[in-house]
Amino acid sequence: MSLNVDEVQKGLSLTAIGCGTLVGALTSFCATIIVACLFYFTSVSEGLFPFIVSFILFLSGALGGCLATKHAGGKALVHGTAVGVSLFMILWLAAVTVLPGPVTTGMLLQKFILLSAGGATGGFIGVVLGL
Repeated sequence: MSLNVDEVQKGLSLTAIGCGTLVGALTSFCATIIVACLFYFTSVSEGLFPFIVSFILFLSGALGGCLATKHAGGKALVHGTAVGVSLFMILWLAAVTVLPGPVTTGMLLQKFILLSAGGATGGFIGVVLGL
């Protein structure tokens, strides 16, 4: 049994994945700026920072996955997870170029899981709510 490339790409919308990735990246960027201002101008404990960052990553993956599924008209798991993986690649490239220290495998794995799960969850939410 062989798979034809056209059969694999038949239901995959790269435009939808691109739109979802863009929305997820912008959401992540804007939320990060808001949280940075929150920490700078208030007395919010910095111990909450890892939890807030994790929430931002999951939320940005979910919003991007939801939008991608809406534009594609279905295939929630494929489109949502693809958005999460795309966001992870952007995050990974940014971390490699911006962070001065070494990037640990554990940190990357955690971010990958958060973004992929968020994208898949957002994809399913987009299908269920029919947005």
